[in-house]
Amino acid sequence: MKRKWALLTGLLLALGLSHLAKGQQKVGDRWVDDNLTIWITRDEVKERGAFYYCVADTSRGRCISNLTTGVKVKVYNGADKLIWEGKATGRTRGLVIPQKLPQARYMTVEAFRSYVINKSTGTHIHQSEPIRIKHPLQ
Repeated sequence: MKRKWALLTGLLLALGLSHLAKGQQKVGDRWVDDNLTIWITRDEVKERGAFYYCVADTSRGRCISNLTTGVKVKVYNGADKLIWEGKATGRTRGLVIPQKLPQARYMTVEAFRSYVINKSTGTHIHQSEPIRIKHPLQ
């Protein structure tokens, strides 16, 4: 019975590690993970002029708290006219816009570079291109 339990535990551990390996992979001297994206965790652009975001792993379906990236943000109205643009450094998880934008319909968020940074280790985790999203505003 103990041997079966040890085999089962080993199998589950191997499956778990293989799942992790599908995300970040060492390619040459770089870590690469194209499963990363930006998620808007709180959208208050219309009401307060603020939003909060994270770097998320789509294969796990969650924000990764120790990953960060600076972003360029553009906010558009219903006529697709740019009404505000700015930058967030990635040091904090959000951006406060100088005024609320009740006429805003969507925003685009794009990482400055084609990598994110692991704040714990300082390691750059590369993507094939900078992460970018188009987010409809509530």
